Amino acid sequence: MSVPLVVLAGGLSTRYGRLKQLDPLGPGGEAIMDYNVYDAARAGFDRMIFVVRPEIEQAVREHVANVVGDTLPLEFVHQDLDELPEGFRTPPDRVRPWGTGHAVLCASRLIHGPFAVCNSDDLYGPGAFSMMYEHLSSDPVPTEAALVGYTLDQTLSGRGGVARGVCVLSRDGLLSRVSEVREIRRIDGWIAGMYTDGSSLDLSGDEIVSMNLWGFTAPIIEHMHRQFARFLGRWGADTSREFFLSTAVNDQIQIRASQVYVLHAPDTWFGVTHAEDRDQAVEILRQRVEEGAYPASLREAFSALDT
Repeated sequence: MSVPLVVLAGGLSTRYGRLKQLDPLGPGGEAIMDYNVYDAARAGFDRMIFVVRPEIEQAVREHVANVVGDTLPLEFVHQDLDELPEGFRTPPDRVRPWGTGHAVLCASRLIHGPFAVCNSDDLYGPGAFSMMYEHLSSDPVPTEAALVGYTLDQTLSGRGGVARGVCVLSRDGLLSRVSEVREIRRIDGWIAGMYTDGSSLDLSGDEIVSMNLWGFTAPIIEHMHRQFARFLGRWGADTSREFFLSTAVNDQIQIRASQVYVLHAPDTWFGVTHAEDRDQAVEILRQRVEEGAYPASLREAFSALDT
């Protein structure tokens, strides 16, 4: 069974100061997304779809071709501001992308069947992709969607606030609710965050959070198209609003349109949000290569996968 991976690589990297998608953090100049593609390919994902903004497509194409080569089918999709449902237009002053949910919808036109989604600036680990592939390649797929969850305390940046999808699980391992929380940070021994409506909350650090490693089937996407149209009808004129993937999935859960199974990540996550995170990321990748978790050269490793 063919199962593709969608890599969300169209972010603006505003807080980071450079394109996180292409930042050469690995010992051979590899970016974080290169390691995700490698782990996904080893797990069984056999097609990679990169969602990019038009102005960075060529740079992403050249980078991926240099690292991955022709080992896997690689496709590139634009997250255009003007790719909207019939009857809607982009506000003339809209600059910010429409959000992660819109990015997935842009990629979905190339997909028929189950697929996974991941960020380009979060390293999830090989076990996470193996679990997701096993779930999505089941016949039938057990639930309409799946999420690989991580413990909040292990996903915080020491340099500033981060955004996470904070999850509540039912006893049978299904996702009961996921809430988009911004500016999560440690403050005087506590962890605090802010909902998208501006209200604050305190967190223990033991919460399960989404890092945007999702698995989806066709019913989820069909419903998401309708959700995006409703979002535009209500918020389309507000240039600060985004159509978040986690919010769309949560809304489906609340009306019992979809079930989402939560897979618990066996790996330690890391990623980059702020410029100050970069040195630590370089060191973590160096250590993982020394420990044998990753090869010293992903270029050579991808070539070996093709033999």
